[in-house]
Amino acid sequence: MQHKSFADMTCPIARSLEHVGEWWSMLILRDAFGGTTRFDDFQQSLGIAPNMLTRRLAALVEAGLLERRRYSERPPRDEYVLTERGRDFKPVLVALVAFGKKHFAAPGRAVPSRFAGVFSPPPLPSAPPPRSTPRRAAKAARP
Repeated sequence: MQHKSFADMTCPIARSLEHVGEWWSMLILRDAFGGTTRFDDFQQSLGIAPNMLTRRLAALVEAGLLERRRYSERPPRDEYVLTERGRDFKPVLVALVAFGKKHFAAPGRAVPSRFAGVFSPPPLPSAPPPRSTPRRAAKAARP
């Protein structure tokens, strides 16, 4: 089934979906953030057909979200690691996790432990300590 290409659209959402809008792509990126790098591990985690996984990994490499690195020459084996562009996708996945937890939570089922903490929103910055003025410092130094 052919889908419409969004590559020529000016909308940044549409242009982004051109590269990550297919659900397998987002799940592959999710697993990559969880530490998965090898083909067999992606396949086992996702239950995806090898030919589909090959196409999705190639598309993510072509889009610059993953980098293919050789880790074995004999037999030839590659791993797939997040690039800077791929790491920049993390806030999107964090937002999807928050949205999914709020609106489509699986009753009685927790997020898999391998993703615990991976997609938690970043902590809020703490308040800066109160500024010390010369008057306040002199007052604190008095017995």
